[in-house]
Amino acid sequence: MSKNKLLYGAKIARLTGSGKTRYNNRGQSIRFAKRLHQLGYRVQHWKNISNRHVGVVVDDWQQQGLAVSTIKSYLSSVRQMCRAYGNERIHENNSEFGIGKRCYITTQSKAVPEIVYRAVLDQLLSGSERFQRIGRQLTVMRELGLRHEEARKINPATALLPDGRIYISAGTKGGRDRILHNPSQKQIDAVKGLAPLIGKNGNSWPDDVSEGSWEKYVYKIVGRMGLCIRTCGASLHGLRHAYAQARYKELTNLAAPCLYMSPSDYREAAYQQHGDTWRNTHDQAINILAHELGHNRGEITATYLGTIHG
Repeated sequence: MSKNKLLYGAKIARLTGSGKTRYNNRGQSIRFAKRLHQLGYRVQHWKNISNRHVGVVVDDWQQQGLAVSTIKSYLSSVRQMCRAYGNERIHENNSEFGIGKRCYITTQSKAVPEIVYRAVLDQLLSGSERFQRIGRQLTVMRELGLRHEEARKINPATALLPDGRIYISAGTKGGRDRILHNPSQKQIDAVKGLAPLIGKNGNSWPDDVSEGSWEKYVYKIVGRMGLCIRTCGASLHGLRHAYAQARYKELTNLAAPCLYMSPSDYREAAYQQHGDTWRNTHDQAINILAHELGHNRGEITATYLGTIHG
């Protein structure tokens, strides 16, 4: 296992500013270092961090839906940490990393390619007990559009309601519970598949492993199998993108806008498919997806689907 030497560097760095500023910069730089490592990048020293490395992590943070203010704060800390080691290369302008707007709109698909998902899943489900745990968690991510925290915490005993609906409550962002009212059999089966893996704490990671260690382990394993931004252009969170795009196709009989050459090409295809009602069809799909993904604003789904404007 490759050690993350950036963590040690962040801990011993001589930073400037007040005690609180040094504490925040150190902690947020460590968060960046952990994420970069999870995404498969093995940079050994802060002086070697490049704008490409920063861009990869910022893109991942955007995909996760982190607030603009949070990303800016993290990025400021990363710059300070790099400077502490004589690295002055990181862009000062946040816009260089696509930061600034409240809602990030993708111009290309961030979804995990289906062939990559299937190949990784086959390896996991035919592997060790730990690999099978990861495989089952990835299955509910892909079939239900769950975040990884939701996937590792969902418990079939409480999630599968007697009337056939699926209740998602554990690990949700902002504590916003949601219900899938008409789940498919594949979705129900995906949740049921976790039942034999649920431990004494009601989740599907091993009882003798901390949640943080398990998350890191999952990213390491799937990254080695090719599910990471560097290898396939998508992170683990890209399974959520894949769900959103497949569900949009199911609801509209159209590919997601980001899969067309341009927004105008999408609009032309939408008009050919639905005529004057194409916008209503799109808006209805967006509202359904916003609920299913656990967002309180429909426009957030542009992060997963792309924009129809432009």
